[in-house]
Parts: sequence; C-alpha cells; structure tokens
Amino acid sequence: MSRLKFTALVVFASALVALGSWLCWLLFAPVGARGTVTLFVYRGDNFSRVRDEIERLGLIRSRFWFERLARWRKIPQRLKAGIYRIATPISLWDLTKLLAEEKPELIRLTVWEGMMAKEIAERVEKLGLGNAERFMEIVKNPKDRVELPFEWKGDLEGLLFPATYYVPPLRSNEEAFLIQLMVNAFVEKFWKPYRKEIEQSPFPLRDLVTIASMVQWEVKMDEERPIVAGVIINRLKKGMKLEIDATVLYALGKRKNRVLYRDLRVDSPYNTYRYKGLPPGPICSPGLESLLAALRPEDVPYLYYVARGDGYHIFSSTYDEHLKAVEAYRRWRIQQRRK
Repeated sequence: MSRLKFTALVVFASALVALGSWLCWLLFAPVGARGTVTLFVYRGDNFSRVRDEIERLGLIRSRFWFERLARWRKIPQRLKAGIYRIATPISLWDLTKLLAEEKPELIRLTVWEGMMAKEIAERVEKLGLGNAERFMEIVKNPKDRVELPFEWKGDLEGLLFPATYYVPPLRSNEEAFLIQLMVNAFVEKFWKPYRKEIEQSPFPLRDLVTIASMVQWEVKMDEERPIVAGVIINRLKKGMKLEIDATVLYALGKRKNRVLYRDLRVDSPYNTYRYKGLPPGPICSPGLESLLAALRPEDVPYLYYVARGDGYHIFSSTYDEHLKAVEAYRRWRIQQRRK
C-alpha cells in the first residue's frame, strides 16, 4: 500500500470515528441541568408544536436528529396529550423513548353529586382548564355548541354528570369540549340504559332531571331518595307548593346550612315556597341514584318530610303530624346547642 493511500485510509477512518463519536454525543449525551422539566402537550397539538416546545425547553441539541429519531419511534402517531415530567439531564435517545412509551399525567376534574353548574365552572377555572364565565355562557346557551341526542329546552344545568374526569391540558376556548364530555357521561350512564323507562315516564326528561336535582340536594341517604321523590310527586298531584329549601338556596345562588324566613321572600321562579309546580329546570347535577329515584319514585302516602338530625328524615301524611315532627327537630337542635 502506498504512503498516500495509507494516509487517506487513516484520514477516512478518523473521520468515521469522529462522526460516530459526534452521533453518540448527540444521541446519548444528557442535556439540561439536574432537576425536572414539565412538558405540556395540549389537546389537539401536532408534532411540530411539541417539537418547538421541546426545543424551547432546551432538551435537544439538534432539531434534525430529534425529528429523525422521533419519526423512527413513530412519536407523531403515538404521542398523547397530557403532562410529561421529564427528569433532567436526559439524552435524546431516552427523551424520544419516554415520549413514545410514557403515559402522561392528566388533570383530574371531579364533579361531585349536587354541584351547581356555576360551582363546576369555578372548579374548571381553578384547575386551569377554562374560563368560568365562558363555561357558564355555553351552559346557558348550548345551541349549536353542545350535541344532545334528545330534546332538551333550556340551559344544561342538571346534565353535567357527576364523575371524575381525567382531562389533558386544554388551550383557551375549550370549555365546550368539557361540557360535551359531561353531557356524554349523562347520556351513557342514564339516558341510554334507561331510555325506555324515561320515554314511558309521565314526566318529560327535563322534569325528571329537575325532580332528581331536588332529591339530590335535599337527601343524604340513598334509601330515602325514592321516598322523597314520591313526596314531591304527591304534592305536585295535589297542586301543593313544593316548599323545598334547596330551590330557595339555588335562587339565592349560595349554599347555607339553614334557610331563614327572610330567604323565603326571594322573588324567583325557583322559589317553590312562592310558586307552585316544578321550578323552571334542574338546580344541580344529580347522581345516578337520584335520577333513578325520580324515574322510579316510591308509592308513599306522605306529603311532608323534615330532617331528623342524623341524616335521615321523618315523613308525615298530614300537616298535624308534620308539625309534631318539626317540633321534635327543633328540640333536637336546642339539645345539640347545649352540648
């Protein structure tokens, strides 16, 4: 071998070693200070947006090689919206492996049974999932923004089904997505399984949900829910005012342990102490037990009920019996104050 060829071979081998070393450095040398970097992948984000954010966070040295490795790992197809907690320093190899295989964190949104829509809206805003005012605007005016498989006139109070939802980070103006998620849960958990019974009920769906919402707010014990639903229906049949404290609180827009006499003066169609019949619509999001209670009320002789003090109620068929039960409750309250 001539000296020239040998020199060329040495140069070529050195170049290959240098290139290999450089590639190894790009792929396997960690990047970043010691700690944790949080990457938010929002619902609807495409790969380009995520790539730009990863570059902004200083997690890659080469956009070109990140894209090649990401596509080899099929990250554009596999990447899920969510929150990625990335321990740094991290190599390009480990970063793309994490993005391809890691199950990201989701934001936990819990809607409790009996929450009013405005309380849900406040919770949504607190979690950074949307704006409470925009949320309520859609609840009040859902036409062409929320899909319903049944006829429903009015706002969506009562249809935001109580459940725990795991949601990816959302960008602005995504409140309709959240509302649709909750409405879909109502459809899946109540309307679809019990559709035949709902359609055979003497009450339209909105009235059923309204009754269920009052039962939800008024009753703590599941076994009493069908009984209270039966009382409500008995009073409706007799043309009596429902006189349900929960509707007064809804009219006031706040929760209180006790409804005072001055509260009963609030002039609202939701005040069932002033107006006969059902209120204009639901007053909260009822759970499945309350919805089933409204759908399958117990056939009872009662027209009245009052709290007993232990989470249960005393039920009465006559007004005189009711007055005695009210007096018994008052005595119980006095005893509790003296303890």
